[in-house]
Amino acid sequence: MSNNKIEWKLEETEDCPKMLEVYLEQAWQNAFCYALACEAPDQSWKQPLILMTIIAGSDSTLQSMKAAMDIGSNGFHFGQGEKTLTTYEFQRDFQLCADKGSYEKFPITINQNRKALAIVHDKLLANDEYVLSFDGNPAQDIANLLGGSKYGLHILDDWKEIVYQELISRGYLEEIEMYYDKSLFIDGMSLLRIKLSEEDADNLISELVKSGALVFPKSGTGQAIENVNSLTDYLLEYSDAMVQKLAEEVQPTHNPMEDESLQHFENFPRTLFPVQSHVATAISKRLLEQKAVIIQGEMSTGKTAVMTSVAEGYHHLKGKTGYFACVMVPPSLTAKWPDEIREIVPHAEIHVIEKTSQLIEYHVAWEKAGRPKPIKPTFFVISFTTMRGDSRIVPSVEFSYKKTTLQKTEQRTPYRYGYYCPSCGHAHQVIESTNVVTNENGEEETKHTKRTMNEDEFGTGRRISNSVKPQNAFCSECGDSLWTKKVPTHFSSFKEWAMYEKELAHALAQKNPNLFKHIQDTHKELPKVVGMPRRIAAIEYIRRQMRNFFDISIIDEVHERVRRCLISS
Repeated sequence: MSNNKIEWKLEETEDCPKMLEVYLEQAWQNAFCYALACEAPDQSWKQPLILMTIIAGSDSTLQSMKAAMDIGSNGFHFGQGEKTLTTYEFQRDFQLCADKGSYEKFPITINQNRKALAIVHDKLLANDEYVLSFDGNPAQDIANLLGGSKYGLHILDDWKEIVYQELISRGYLEEIEMYYDKSLFIDGMSLLRIKLSEEDADNLISELVKSGALVFPKSGTGQAIENVNSLTDYLLEYSDAMVQKLAEEVQPTHNPMEDESLQHFENFPRTLFPVQSHVATAISKRLLEQKAVIIQGEMSTGKTAVMTSVAEGYHHLKGKTGYFACVMVPPSLTAKWPDEIREIVPHAEIHVIEKTSQLIEYHVAWEKAGRPKPIKPTFFVISFTTMRGDSRIVPSVEFSYKKTTLQKTEQRTPYRYGYYCPSCGHAHQVIESTNVVTNENGEEETKHTKRTMNEDEFGTGRRISNSVKPQNAFCSECGDSLWTKKVPTHFSSFKEWAMYEKELAHALAQKNPNLFKHIQDTHKELPKVVGMPRRIAAIEYIRRQMRNFFDISIIDEVHERVRRCLISS
């Protein structure tokens, strides 16, 4: 380092990839580096601060990098790896440091679906001091920044480049030298540091407009605005112009004043009302571009008919005559939906799923048949109750209280005390108080005062928030669930199962099929325990076994579904 500036000494070569190294827990970890931006130190004895980096490597390496970032380590080094027979020998360029608790991590995929991790400092995410441009068009990113809440300046398309160059020439923008993989980011990448107050921004734009450097598409004197004294007056006077401008910039997927509804809907036995037909057409078109759409309407507007028509219209636009549709409804509507479907699509095959076993039987038979594609619309009507009706959930943790002999003798605190999470291995904590404090940067932070949960506080019920007793649903340290599902099993212990297996193995060794069948037939029945149903929720089976089975999902009364999920959680 010299003059507190970063010196990028090592040049990038094809056989020597750029890498990032960290020393953590008495071990060196090296990750491939595809982008790095850092802030030059204000003192010669300090290291540059990492602002953004994109790295790839093994899971353990990425975890070490994240941990080092979180604790604010200064043991980072940037450089390149020289390929050897078995690995890459790291050659350092310069040392770096991290800012404790100031980074967001984003898992991403890069070339050839390789997993990578983007680590970004809060300074870049806030778009306050730094602006990161990925598409090689920094003028557009600066225009977006000026149009944001901080400055509130709308920059026309014709002004972008002029404003950008003017900001650079006046010293309001400084381009920060950074590294990025040019083969990966073809359009380029740039980091800009902005030193512009709101007043300076207003004065700059005003000056450029007055000098004629920035020209409006339509000339005017601005005198008409002098008679506007309130927002109400402004809206009354210019609402038509605003609507026209909005109509020019926002093009709807389907305009009922200009576009016709799908002719496919005219084949329905029950003719849709014009409004229903246009709504179903618009949503069918929109689903070709996005995954989900919400229909909101009053009672008796025909939402059921519209949703059924959407399933038909969407697959008609995709050229399909057959499809699988999952219809999730409140329990009171399971009898109504099949009749509504038949009125719109009389040739549809409809399955009302009252138990998850019915869905499993159909799915297993479909797989055995070779997974044939549907030749006609096939609807599966499933109530919310069946969707979420799962087996009993019980705690997956037990209270641990362990002392060494010395701790027992000297009455010391036990080395294990609490409910230990099976995922992260930490004891579950109780938040006793929450305070908002101001850190050294003048920013407000929420601080929690914690203690280890006592044995009598966990209870027998699952709680997602602090009420009379503290929450016990999720680990306070890693967020994983502290509960698991439990059902009755044939065997009460591994020893009992081993004895049964030994009998079966003996029958197989004797090549005696009759004995084998006799052992199976006389085996005790599955025990039944009150309050412990041996079942699986339909949604759980769909998630595990039926991925990509359904072509479309329809959720009736979705607001009720969300409310029920929050209560059951």
